[in-house]
Amino acid sequence: MEVYDGERLVTPTSPKLRHVLAALLLHANRPVRPESLIEELWLHEPPATAATTLQTYIYRLRKKLGLYEGSGDREILVTVNSSYLMRAKAEQLDMTLFEQLSRLGQDALQDGKPDQASSLLGEALSLWRGNILEGVPVGPLLEAHLVRFEEARLRAHEMRIDAGLQLGRHHELIAELRSLIASHPLHEGFPAQLMLALYRSGRRLEALEVYRSLRRRLVSELGLDPSSELVRLHRAILSAEPSLGLPGGDRTVVRLNGGPDRLPDKQVDLTIHQGMAAQLEAVLRTAADRPRHWDDAPPLVSLHGMPGVGKSALALHAAHEVLSLFPDGQLYVDLRDRRGQPLSSAEAVDGFLHAAGLRSDPTGRLEDRAERFRSWSAERKVLVVLDNAVSAEQVLPLLPSGPECATILTSRSRLAGLGEEIALELSLPSFTEGVRLLESLLPAGLVAQDRQHAEKVVRLCGRLPAAICAAAEQLRARPQWRLRELADWLADAEGRLSTLMSPDASLRKTFELSCRMLGSSGQRIFERLGALPETFTREELLAGGDDLDDALRQLLECRLVERVIRIEDGSYRPAYRSHELVRLYAQLRRRAARLRMDDSLPRILPRAGHRPPRMCPDFAVPSVGL
Repeated sequence: MEVYDGERLVTPTSPKLRHVLAALLLHANRPVRPESLIEELWLHEPPATAATTLQTYIYRLRKKLGLYEGSGDREILVTVNSSYLMRAKAEQLDMTLFEQLSRLGQDALQDGKPDQASSLLGEALSLWRGNILEGVPVGPLLEAHLVRFEEARLRAHEMRIDAGLQLGRHHELIAELRSLIASHPLHEGFPAQLMLALYRSGRRLEALEVYRSLRRRLVSELGLDPSSELVRLHRAILSAEPSLGLPGGDRTVVRLNGGPDRLPDKQVDLTIHQGMAAQLEAVLRTAADRPRHWDDAPPLVSLHGMPGVGKSALALHAAHEVLSLFPDGQLYVDLRDRRGQPLSSAEAVDGFLHAAGLRSDPTGRLEDRAERFRSWSAERKVLVVLDNAVSAEQVLPLLPSGPECATILTSRSRLAGLGEEIALELSLPSFTEGVRLLESLLPAGLVAQDRQHAEKVVRLCGRLPAAICAAAEQLRARPQWRLRELADWLADAEGRLSTLMSPDASLRKTFELSCRMLGSSGQRIFERLGALPETFTREELLAGGDDLDDALRQLLECRLVERVIRIEDGSYRPAYRSHELVRLYAQLRRRAARLRMDDSLPRILPRAGHRPPRMCPDFAVPSVGL
């Protein structure tokens, strides 16, 4: 850590003095409390004389800088409201100049000016004469700044190399890229750029080997596959796509997105919730247009609704629609694992850090890893999609910090404790939207030929998007059937069970996921839904003297039931309602529980009247997630 006082280079020799100087310079023009400096210097074990010793360090720093006797405008290190403040102009700090030049270079690159971008970013990187804070111990006050500037340095390298590739400088970039990959072996942006540089240099086999080497490293060390961007680039090189050639008149054709791309592919075009989609996209576009100096937290949009209503599909559709507005990365995580259990925040943030090309210490504190992610996103335009969130505690460590970032969250119910958010409630689509969804999933003209039975199918699916998708999959799997046969089959309760609730159907998996969120009492009460009408009272659900208000609360939170008002004898009475297919699934669970109970009892003769449930032959329902 060095300071130039206008005449000479001042370098404190004492490690503690360098430590204090670093903390003050990295917080230039901002007051730093003595307590923060004491924690930075001695962590959680300060000596009894820590406050006096710190004052001595400040005195020695002022004297070293030749400013202790100074006053007025020349005084740089001052005391303000019992805190210490280091005054500095922007042009006096290399780190500030670096950020300004990097920002100008990024703007030039986005404006299609690679020559200017390369020059600005090269000038920014030339300000680095080694590693930041080299020779300075790092405590909690400096750790976040260290991560932020190291990541900003990597991003500047990526953008300058991107500009060089657009300018046709692929030959001269190869050695630099290999060096960067050696220093950052899990960073995916540099291998992508090296693959393109090698391919353009006529070294196609070497480009493919870069991909294979990275894939082996990711699988062996992290159990992950390369990002979708790298997979697409690999395929393009295999097929020698013309778009990978030397940039000619249109340099933007081969521009690489240096940020992580973790969004799942869109499954179908959105034909429902289009009003909600417009609102969501408007919020995201507003976030992307914010100025970097904006002080407000990045927007968080949460989508809520019953299982199968289409929350995940809407979130991914909106994310893909605004992809180009978040060029620094798109991150996605399903916050429930394959067994339906909540994913830990630590595992999720580790996945984000890996996608960003950062190393993560699995043994470190969650707070440190979350802070590293926030530091990485502070100066970037990043979109984060958090699917199937369970609690605010799970979500908060995963929120980006940059004002130009945005987050989309899906959950059954609104999560308490998230702070400021834009909450959108998804209800069942209209009948017309449901028919339109079915039409989009089937061969062209099929619904127009028999709209009557198409409407019957939608009605029997209860307008639930996941059920409509499952029904459409059945029809596509049986080309000899028409809408009439499907509607007749669904009209029977057993037919709906075998069609919409088969083990492979996404609708059944969605309901199973919700039931796993219930406690034992909640699951027991849930099975009673199958014997109740669509609308019922609390007393009818909790019949038998059970005092299970907590179980009812669980059903409400998981959106398996909802509160309504029922009119009886001209008066209004609180009641509850459950979707027809939810009650159908409750019947299925109750039947399965009875079969397990019967199978556990010894018997000699078959049970009287027992016959297996009616099933549709050769029916298989591919998974369609909503």
